[in-house]
Amino acid sequence: MKRVLLIVLLHLSLFFLIFAYQAQAEEDNEWYVNDFGSFVVAAVSGEVVHGDKLRFFIKKGDCSKVSMMFSFSTSLKKDEIKELQDKKLPITINDWDTIRGARVVYVYPFGSMNIVLMQTPGYHEIKEFIGALSAMYTFEKMFSIQLVKLPHYDPEDHFDILRNHWNLNHLEENIERAQSMCLGPDELRIT
Repeated sequence: MKRVLLIVLLHLSLFFLIFAYQAQAEEDNEWYVNDFGSFVVAAVSGEVVHGDKLRFFIKKGDCSKVSMMFSFSTSLKKDEIKELQDKKLPITINDWDTIRGARVVYVYPFGSMNIVLMQTPGYHEIKEFIGALSAMYTFEKMFSIQLVKLPHYDPEDHFDILRNHWNLNHLEENIERAQSMCLGPDELRIT
């Protein structure tokens, strides 16, 4: 009888452990959609560094366009990293050969580290940009950004983690939700 009870307890413990792990995994992939007054932002946490978010900004006044921002946290060169403000850093997306630039828009201290917020160039039509990003994610099964080394810049001088990736499942529905918040309850969606 004790053996049967022990086996049942072990199975129940295993069930609750798996359930808790799955609930945490679902929470880690959670999207956040918030209204910040002049912007509506849809964001998802990084899978390598949870605190590093991928953000999609929709500016009120033109709810048909979106801009993409992301952050990289670092504990290196806490004071010197402020020199990156307004500089364009080289990045690659999904290991593509094309090197792009992301402008550092804000560096802010957070405990023993700094969070560096970067923006990819420009605002894009929501339907085309999000559609293309969603199609790429579906095809490649990933979305990652890596800081890359060039002759004039070595990201290892400032960053201890050079790559993060984000789960873009539910991208389209969260952008749609953000755009609806931008437009307000009385306007038609114009995606």
